[in-house]
Amino acid sequence: MLSALTFAAIAAAADVAGSLVVLRAHRGGHGPLRYFVAAGAGFMLAAAFVRMLPESTHVPHAFLFVLMGYFGVHLFEHTVAPHFHFGEETHTGAILKPAAAYLAILGLGVHTLFDGVAIAAGFMVAPTLGLLLFLAVLLHKVPEGFTVASITLASGRSRVAALLAGTALGVLTLLGAVATTLLAGRHIGYALALSAGVTIYVAASDLIPEVNREGGPALAWTVFGGLVLFTCADWALSRFGLE
Repeated sequence: MLSALTFAAIAAAADVAGSLVVLRAHRGGHGPLRYFVAAGAGFMLAAAFVRMLPESTHVPHAFLFVLMGYFGVHLFEHTVAPHFHFGEETHTGAILKPAAAYLAILGLGVHTLFDGVAIAAGFMVAPTLGLLLFLAVLLHKVPEGFTVASITLASGRSRVAALLAGTALGVLTLLGAVATTLLAGRHIGYALALSAGVTIYVAASDLIPEVNREGGPALAWTVFGGLVLFTCADWALSRFGLE
């Protein structure tokens, strides 16, 4: 439990760090963040299919919970938070509306809540899985904080509000981890299956489209590099006996 909460706290801090990046250089170049998104997509998909899904299949109807996680976030994004998307917001008319910032926080909040669920559930199954899921989450945390702070500023809010938006995502990450460690217990397989569905959705439906929108072979190779990074991390952790 302590390990899960510690790594969830580190991931939460990355949300705040992403917000600080915006506050310091909002109008500057932020190309490198695209590569975080690309690598995070590859790493997250690999983690979901290679580790999360196999570890959750021992519970009855596991894949039903995977689909519930996947389609639940899809439904949320297109009903409650229809203006949300993961990358730098470009729909100027929408983000100038005061409600846009709240919608972005709500949409990202669902994701980041399950970031904490995934990290905690992973550590409750095995240290290796927990560390791998932490790395998967961490790769997209800075761009996540960057995104929500950008939208908050673009909707007319203050710099303090932008920082608070990133902090809110960090707090939700911790809440997801705490709730999982306290409530999951014998139902950890279901929590892992649910978070696997959310992870697949975030990577395949939010991150990959952003990579495709940007285009270019460099980003495509970076997505593949996320898979390679996962493979290397998985092998290295296994070598140290963190099964």
